[in-house]
Amino acid sequence: MDLVCNIRIAQALGHAASYRDHETGTHNIRVAYMSSIFGEALHLSQQELQALMKGAFLHDIGKITIQDKILLKNAALTDDEWTIMKTHAILGKKFIEDLPWFEDALDVIVHHHEKFDGSGYPSALKAEEIPLNARIFAIIDVFDALLSPRPYKKAFSYEKALNILEEAKGTHFDPMLLEKFIPLSAALSQTISTNTSSELKTKLEARRKKIFGI
Repeated sequence: MDLVCNIRIAQALGHAASYRDHETGTHNIRVAYMSSIFGEALHLSQQELQALMKGAFLHDIGKITIQDKILLKNAALTDDEWTIMKTHAILGKKFIEDLPWFEDALDVIVHHHEKFDGSGYPSALKAEEIPLNARIFAIIDVFDALLSPRPYKKAFSYEKALNILEEAKGTHFDPMLLEKFIPLSAALSQTISTNTSSELKTKLEARRKKIFGI
């Protein structure tokens, strides 16, 4: 299977998951774009950047299995509902584990809800036990979630989002990575807020061509 075909499969799977959980279906476009910018600023290798972009685009693929009454609930989840919701990290692996080209995306898909202090899921990994790309993506995913409206909340301001990230330094987030993300955050926030969905798709396509070489 050639590279172009694999990328098209990734796009189809990522969009399928995003449309289930987000009204515009652009969450995965935003986080993949921001992840590529952040990863490049961290001087990741081309292979690491490719794995990060794939994982970012497919991170919520497991949510396809979650019932609408839980996934789209407008109120806080019950303990039982939250237990079901958390299964999406492991179930995401099942969607792609037989597709070798996607293997390096599993670090993000499975572990993007781990926390630096070991209180995350699904494996309660701690600090550097968490794969680097998962630690990078955790910051991007939460940043986007804070700045975006969800069924249960309004979008937060950039300032409030930044304060929340700072408060979680060393508990949720790798403190070294968060320090390196902060200087990029204002520009990323502006890009996300001032570009249309179509413009963001164009920007992501340019990033994809640069990083994958096609």
